[in-house]
Amino acid sequence: RMSERGGSEENERSAVRDASKHPAPASTSKVARPRETCEPRKGWGSLRPPTGKAPGKRQRAFDAPPPAFTHLVVLDFEWTADNRRAMLPVPEITQFPSVLVRLDGTRSCAVDEFDTYVRPTFNPVLTPFSIELTNIQQADVDNAQALPEVLRRYMAWLESHSLVDGATGERKGNWAFCTWSDADLGGQLVRELKAKLIPLPPCFDRWVNLKELYKRHFKMEPSGGLEACVERIGLRFSGRAHNGLVDSRNTAAIVLRMSQGSYMHGAFVFRRTTRGLDKDGNPFGS
Repeated sequence: RMSERGGSEENERSAVRDASKHPAPASTSKVARPRETCEPRKGWGSLRPPTGKAPGKRQRAFDAPPPAFTHLVVLDFEWTADNRRAMLPVPEITQFPSVLVRLDGTRSCAVDEFDTYVRPTFNPVLTPFSIELTNIQQADVDNAQALPEVLRRYMAWLESHSLVDGATGERKGNWAFCTWSDADLGGQLVRELKAKLIPLPPCFDRWVNLKELYKRHFKMEPSGGLEACVERIGLRFSGRAHNGLVDSRNTAAIVLRMSQGSYMHGAFVFRRTTRGLDKDGNPFGS
């Protein structure tokens, strides 16, 4: 066995010497490169790192800003409330107001208003808390139409300004609703219509929450309520707070200050909504 091992080792050394004297010809076949993996580079998390390639059509589309809105429909509902118990099955709108604002830079202005009381049907008697908060009286809602009729009148008002298709309720043109929070369209209207089996008109699918843009434009927190925010930018709050039309007018005043511009902050161009509703009526967005 020792002789066999020695002979084997001698044969291996001889083969190595022969290979060094007569190297094999270089292969003409291409060397396969290792496949690239889909693992992101360190620091990019789940995002795909930039490739360094020139941007294509998709990138150019992102670079182009969307067109500016021509109008904002500013609204601020009032609804039933109580400080002792929940309003079941849902709170109900008692005032349905809006201010139509035409956006045109320094020439921006309010061009029309819509306002009506609404008769609640689940809890038709207003609570003392609700009356004190909004100053809407029992006689105001008793003599008003219920939500289905009010909504039909409101859609007709939007149609009269060429903002919606009268047959479908779809938005026409480039405009958006504007509110001082997400509660009006993202909460109250959707829940009440669902509870009353009333279809949501398609035009209510997205809106501007002015609180978010107020913070971005004026570089200050929209804290302390609408009245404080109006006065913080040098405007005067006009009317009684928690009246839907009064609050809509004062919210529209902020829109006009932003659109017309000022020496301190310049002009703001309204181009994008901040929130929306999916096909099931669930809010999405910031």
